Amino acid sequence: MAGMKFFFGGAKRQTAERKEAQEVGVTGEELAARYLTDQGLTVVERNYRNGRHEIDIVALEGDELVVVEVKTRTSRWLEPEEAVDRSKRLALIEAANQYVLEQHCTRPVRFDVVGIVHGENGPEVNHIRNAFDMFSL
Repeated sequence: MAGMKFFFGGAKRQTAERKEAQEVGVTGEELAARYLTDQGLTVVERNYRNGRHEIDIVALEGDELVVVEVKTRTSRWLEPEEAVDRSKRLALIEAANQYVLEQHCTRPVRFDVVGIVHGENGPEVNHIRNAFDMFSL
């Protein structure tokens, strides 16, 4: 037993925090989908999964396939879109490549980020069109 640490109640707290974070994320994705639709995009798929990678929203705008990463926060300690780091961009590109192959898609692909912050005056949406591409990682 030497060197072992025991934590009581930590698993329940961690589970509750994870559930709350998932609920915030789901709410943010729903808000982002409605926002994008209001902006004229057509949402064709949500939560596309390719192994361990996921695309929050796949949409169409004109002739482009739009891959959208949604980041939702309840505070501004870090802007949501700042959380889409190089590793996340690479994962999105990999998932998008798989999606394009599965769908036999020949459209150009664009990567957008929608950042949502739930503030005192309601949610604020920041849509960054063409946030990155495969060549600017």
